[in-house]
Amino acid sequence: MSRKFLLNLLLACTAFVLPIPAKPQAAILNIPGNYKTIHEAVRNASPKDIIIVSEGYFAENIVITKPLTVKSVKGPDASIIRAAVENEPVFKISNAEEVSIEGFTITGSVVAGIYIHNSNNGQIRNNKTVNNGNGIFLLSSSHNILANNIANSNEQYGIYLESSKGNTLEKNTVNSNKDKGIFLSYSSFNNLINNNVNLNAWNGIILWSSHNNLLKDNKTLRNRYGIVISDSNNNTLTNNATWSNIYIILPVVLIYIGIIFYLIQKNLMQFIYRE
Repeated sequence: MSRKFLLNLLLACTAFVLPIPAKPQAAILNIPGNYKTIHEAVRNASPKDIIIVSEGYFAENIVITKPLTVKSVKGPDASIIRAAVENEPVFKISNAEEVSIEGFTITGSVVAGIYIHNSNNGQIRNNKTVNNGNGIFLLSSSHNILANNIANSNEQYGIYLESSKGNTLEKNTVNSNKDKGIFLSYSSFNNLINNNVNLNAWNGIILWSSHNNLLKDNKTLRNRYGIVISDSNNNTLTNNATWSNIYIILPVVLIYIGIIFYLIQKNLMQFIYRE
């Protein structure tokens, strides 16, 4: 057996036992610590990195264009982000996959607290989007999960989906918005499950030219109209609770009660004082 043959055999065997390089692991970036602002951390982060935000007040507009996780340490009551420029969203997620935003109070934008454009497979969880133009706004975005968020007291809509499909909205609270609670426009194959949508100025939930959506176990109480479906087909509604605005019902009830008491009193007086 030649020396050259043995050398080639040894090289071939070595190739099988060399370790395969491991995939780089996601880095954890702390605010403050690694960076002073969330915007700075997002700009410098690599895809799949995790940005952990301590409690505090932040005046920022944050644009995310790559897969990242941005989460607070102590939840929305401790980490508050207000728009530094009110004509821009607080969080803008654009042309990105698998972005996660979790645990913030997000306020002060006349556009939206969280604006998601052409972005898929993200997760928006445990946030408070209050006092914005819109709370959470999805445009041309699919297969995102919006869960356990509060979208209250916004100038237009609490949660708005435009041309977006396959999203899941679950266990969100959408109250006291000055127009509609949850608005689906040209958005199909979405699941709305166990949301509380109350005290909105107009519709609790509206489907406009939106098809094949599932609405299950939602509560739409004390809105002007509970659930409105317009020019929409093949939607499934299961076990939803609706109740019109009590301030509309109450005067009518009082009128009837007044009439009843008047009739009782009149008949009683006639019985007592009849000759």
